[in-house]
Amino acid sequence: MVVILGILFAAFLYWAYLPDYKMNPKEFWKTLIGMPIGLFLGFIGFGALNEVIRIWATGKKSINKNDKKI
Repeated sequence: MVVILGILFAAFLYWAYLPDYKMNPKEFWKTLIGMPIGLFLGFIGFGALNEVIRIWATGKKSINKNDKKI
């Protein structure tokens, strides 16, 4: 049972992440590592750490309409 779930999980990762890998292989590994960690941190209430990991993985800062421009 565990082997079957492992094979299904590996097939899902291959199918889901192959387009990302083809677009930018360097960013792919950061995404693969950062996304599950960021989702977990956001789920348990650490939104600020989630944002730090997202910026590290993508190199882009989110645009917040509520931020004041200086």
